[in-house]
Amino acid sequence: MIEFTVSRVVLCACGIILIVSVTGVLNGIYDKDADIMDEDLADRFAYMLDVFQSSEDDTLILDGSRILPEGYTAHIHDGFVELINGDRRHMAMTEYAGEFVLGWGDMKTITHRTSLLSS
Repeated sequence: MIEFTVSRVVLCACGIILIVSVTGVLNGIYDKDADIMDEDLADRFAYMLDVFQSSEDDTLILDGSRILPEGYTAHIHDGFVELINGDRRHMAMTEYAGEFVLGWGDMKTITHRTSLLSS
């Protein structure tokens, strides 16, 4: 009877060790995937601003809830798009010359620097 109980305790301990080891690997994979997605988002945001900069349109309305995931903030300054979420930061270069901050729930209207609307 005691052998049966000991074997079940050992089996449970091995199962817990296996679950803990798999959880650590999955967290690492999730963090790597999240970093890749954040970098891709920063690159796409910068590309959108580059397309706007080279277009003939004078204004662009940005809705943070449609562009950014919840909890993210985008700081555009000095030719960079800086995507921030807590301690995560990702940057991408852009040709857009303006400076602004766009949060998840914000809406911004941006203009060309050379536009008559910005003067």
